[in-house]
Amino acid sequence: MHVGIIGAGVGGACLAHGLRKNGIKVTIYERNPALSSELPGYGIHINTFGKQALQECLPDANWLAFKEASRYIGGQSRFYNERMRLLAVQGGISPMAGKIISEQRLSISRTELKEILNKGLLNIIQWNKTFVRYEHIENGGIKIFFADGSHENIDVLVGADGSNSKVRKQYLPFIERFDVGVSMVIGRARLSPTLTALLPQNFLDGAPNSIVPKSPDWLFISMWRAPVNIHVEAALAEIDNFIVWVYVAATDSFPDNITDFSAEALCDLVQSRMISWDPNLHALIKQSDMENISPLHLRSMPHLLPWKSSAVTLLGDAIHNMTPMTGAGANTALRDALLLTQKLASVASGQEELVKAISDYEQQMRAYANEIVGISLRSAQNAVVHFSIPPLKQRHLSIRRKNTSQGYQHRH
Repeated sequence: MHVGIIGAGVGGACLAHGLRKNGIKVTIYERNPALSSELPGYGIHINTFGKQALQECLPDANWLAFKEASRYIGGQSRFYNERMRLLAVQGGISPMAGKIISEQRLSISRTELKEILNKGLLNIIQWNKTFVRYEHIENGGIKIFFADGSHENIDVLVGADGSNSKVRKQYLPFIERFDVGVSMVIGRARLSPTLTALLPQNFLDGAPNSIVPKSPDWLFISMWRAPVNIHVEAALAEIDNFIVWVYVAATDSFPDNITDFSAEALCDLVQSRMISWDPNLHALIKQSDMENISPLHLRSMPHLLPWKSSAVTLLGDAIHNMTPMTGAGANTALRDALLLTQKLASVASGQEELVKAISDYEQQMRAYANEIVGISLRSAQNAVVHFSIPPLKQRHLSIRRKNTSQGYQHRH
């Protein structure tokens, strides 16, 4: 069995490692060049599901490198008002294998994670290969075609090519992302001694912090390791600590031409909407790296309904793209990679028929993806209503209130 993966991102690379561990031939086709011209400028939180997938799919050396590069940040999320007074602490718990487990998040820069995932795969990644289309062939296999005029025959096609997946557009054209009506401005500031002195210690441990004002907007703050210069090769990149901030509000409350704003104009816009907020939050915005500030209109997949399975399937953002509000996108892609590895391994060992195994994968994936996408969508919507804390992990929410005299609205 030969599996072709379109896309060398987090999910696709993890799947490739898992398949190789099980003796399955795999090739990754990546549209970008081997040395990307721009590094990812932010970090990532790996949750329990992501950690399990990496541990089971990666070779021992890669897993050890991940453990050395990442750091434990616990499972808490904190909520503050605009004057930096702590309102609530959410304990990190998740359902897993029928049990409620304590969330144990790890933080790592996306650059370091990318390097760890690529290690050992370079001989099976074909770079500069832009997927165009596929067709089923007589022997039950699949022929895939590329923009350079080449084509290859494989047995299984996995679209891991992101939110604008070309594989999905051909295979499931009726599944399209929709505009959530929420937008954000994303920025980061290098953690200097001056900035360290201004911010609460809770902001410096890597856990997520949310500023929940009485106005219909939201500010996310967390510390991540990331490359100082995103325009150098990964091997040469200096990695340092950054405070990442994300200002969130309804799209119709922003100027129509916000995507044309300069970084300085974006900073001014955010600060103009935070006039009554704590001065130290203004200082954070002012000290931001002007090369890494950008607006983003949030989009999401709809609720996924069953489709007829075949030797073509999808994982990660290609099938369940979600808002970044819960930080679950990459972790869900890793979860997909482990599950699909297990299903294809059962085919390779003769225990299961191919399409049945893929159907089982898709059925299980849809179940957890629909739940996570729904939570992510509601979190984005709750971020732009008055004075509310979003129902993250609604069924398993554990909030310790710091001021019982205050009441907080929970929207379901």
